[in-house]
Amino acid sequence: MSSSADINEQAADWLLRLHEGSLEADELARFDAWKHADSQHTAALERMQNFVAQMQALRLQKAPVRAALSVGRRRTPRGKRSISALLLVIALALPLGLLVRSQAAVYWLADLRTAPAQWQTRTLADQSQISLAGNSAVDLHFDDQQRRVELLRGEILVDVAHDAQRPFIVATEQGEIRALGTRFLVKREDGSTLLTMLESRVAAHGVRSSATTEVAAGEQARISPDQVQTLGTVDTASVADAWQQRQLVVQDQPLTAVLDELAQQRAGYVHFDRAALAELRVSAVLPLDDSDRALQLIADALPVDVQRITPWLVRVSRR
Repeated sequence: MSSSADINEQAADWLLRLHEGSLEADELARFDAWKHADSQHTAALERMQNFVAQMQALRLQKAPVRAALSVGRRRTPRGKRSISALLLVIALALPLGLLVRSQAAVYWLADLRTAPAQWQTRTLADQSQISLAGNSAVDLHFDDQQRRVELLRGEILVDVAHDAQRPFIVATEQGEIRALGTRFLVKREDGSTLLTMLESRVAAHGVRSSATTEVAAGEQARISPDQVQTLGTVDTASVADAWQQRQLVVQDQPLTAVLDELAQQRAGYVHFDRAALAELRVSAVLPLDDSDRALQLIADALPVDVQRITPWLVRVSRR
């Protein structure tokens, strides 16, 4: 059974193609079959079409929306001008739905947060330093007994100041990492936390397990609620350099996974067909703070096209 996110993505793809007028008779038949195969499909289409109607009603009232639609009109042939409203709505509506399900309010209320493609470094009250990658958020809990950083979203680099009286803890939904003076990266992934040690050691454990695992400099581990799995070693100098340069370094990784990473650093939506791109793999060094350039580098190296439909919607398709 498809997830709500998958159904939204499929609905967006069908609506885009319908408004482009590019469907042949057999494709129209497949669309009709998809639409009637599940009541959730019809509901997703109706939600997006309702958003289109709402956005069109707001066109004359909201200056930012008018400006965005004007950009779409200038780039769209006369017979297809209405697509600008549709695409802007899809670009805004889909991420909004996903954000609501991932507790967007927690992100906006976080003690520290960064926008997509925005990096930030702060010195904390104990003189430790924390750097947030783009689209990241943390809550800080410092008192006389502990120093605790809760990673709510994204990735952080922490450089811990020594304090023998108060442990320094980084917590995620999956587990905790305890240090007394060290430097490491923590990244939230789907269902797990990725820990990369740059200096010294930490003790890590899952939220459903009291057994701790020591992870030393140059090692990487994945933390799940029930265990800490060591993944092997990394070149700490290269990892640190990539972080400082805001780069995504990938070696023979699935293109879909790379696109997911880049999508986290955009204010809008990256739309692509996972099945069509499933066989493509990437080896590259990509700029995380310039996703447009990263996508162009991918298009130059692989048989894919990158279509910038609006500033908020990019589509990547198999060439």
